[in-house]
Amino acid sequence: MTDLRCTRRRIFGRIGRRQFGRYALAAGASLAAARAGLGLAAAAAPGGRQVFAHYMVCCPMAGLDAEAADYLPEMRQAQAMGIDAFALNVGGWKQEPIYPAVTARLFAAARSLGNDFKLFFSIDGLEIDEAVAMLSAYYDHPAYFRHGGKPLLSCYSGDADWAAALLAALAKVHRPVFFVPAFFPPRSGERFSQAGVRQLIAQNPELDGFFYFGGAGTGVEIAERSRRIGDAWHSAGKLYMAPVTPYYRGMDGNYRLFETRGFEGMAQQWQSAIETDAQWVEIVTWNDWGESTYVASFGPPNATELWDGRWGPILSHAGYLAASQYYIRWFKTGAQQIDRDRLFWFYRLAPRSRPGRRIPEGKPQSFPKGAGLLEDRVFASAFLTAPAVLHIESGGRPYEFPLAAGVHHVAADFAPGPQRFRLERGGQRLLAGEGAFPIAEDNWSNFNYLSGEARPA
Repeated sequence: MTDLRCTRRRIFGRIGRRQFGRYALAAGASLAAARAGLGLAAAAAPGGRQVFAHYMVCCPMAGLDAEAADYLPEMRQAQAMGIDAFALNVGGWKQEPIYPAVTARLFAAARSLGNDFKLFFSIDGLEIDEAVAMLSAYYDHPAYFRHGGKPLLSCYSGDADWAAALLAALAKVHRPVFFVPAFFPPRSGERFSQAGVRQLIAQNPELDGFFYFGGAGTGVEIAERSRRIGDAWHSAGKLYMAPVTPYYRGMDGNYRLFETRGFEGMAQQWQSAIETDAQWVEIVTWNDWGESTYVASFGPPNATELWDGRWGPILSHAGYLAASQYYIRWFKTGAQQIDRDRLFWFYRLAPRSRPGRRIPEGKPQSFPKGAGLLEDRVFASAFLTAPAVLHIESGGRPYEFPLAAGVHHVAADFAPGPQRFRLERGGQRLLAGEGAFPIAEDNWSNFNYLSGEARPA
């Protein structure tokens, strides 16, 4: 996970108001599209099922000099897609003054929305006194998300001793929390072996629930681990928060990636969360630009500059979140409902044989761990109210997929050139579109995925 402390020299910058205005307009367009679609912001959640998004406080879309009002477009964008709160990832407090400054603006923005959107903290192994100071500052804030009358607190990393010390310190100052952390088993780490999960449960009886921070892995791997972890914590009588992530490609010292086959891997994770009866889902992430797990819509699909290019070209992942609307409704209401035909596409801009860069400005070029397992294919996901035919044209190569009503994830070998998509029914063209960038030999996007959505023809 990209953290302020390890990327400080590269991320502290400013973003101009004119540039932010472009992002705000894009967020507004996404909001309008969502309201015309599934209307998830108003969907009831039986049993209190909620969807959150992991928000990197170090890397807000509007930049570190943004005012409180500048955060409203992305909060409204998240709301419209069915997200109930941001989990504010905080990697420092007393020693990193930018964290309290940005946090204050985020809470001010959320408060201005009334009770419609909430925030809670997800801390990265803070010192106990820092964590207590942070929680105390916002403990009674009206925009803080509460469960059972207590503020929700999560975290990434930590262990049983740290958790016990933190909860004891909070109890001492009369600040009890509902604690749902993401810890890793001491031995099996990201693999979460069955023995490792049992060990975590045995060592942490004081936890209220558990969050599996499943950012790194293939869609199948994350979905299978989530089922196993969720079932185990439920058996222990604890709440479970499941992860959903679009795609992972780290940088610098974490230069690795995992194939998720377009949206198919994300859909597998959504279904896993539903099948294991998770109470909450946290999308991992809203805005981690460095690990490519972001789902925020920050501009038109052909816009690639963000934060003055500090993470290199940033490709649109808006399709991952828009395609998730079907699953968010299913998760919250139990309804598997398709109100209108929709078509999304996902592909990388170069073959896996072309090297990328470990850091945006770095030389020479190299390959991340896992690059050999990537698929040189273009992926599409269709949500159909009735049978239709999906056409994919990759670099002039035509593919045709007759599909029944329902949800479908298909793939075709890609070729250099434009990537075009269309959906037809009864000989009539319903939806059509072309990827914002062609596939070529130059891996300038550094193994990232581009997403897009077809529009009425």
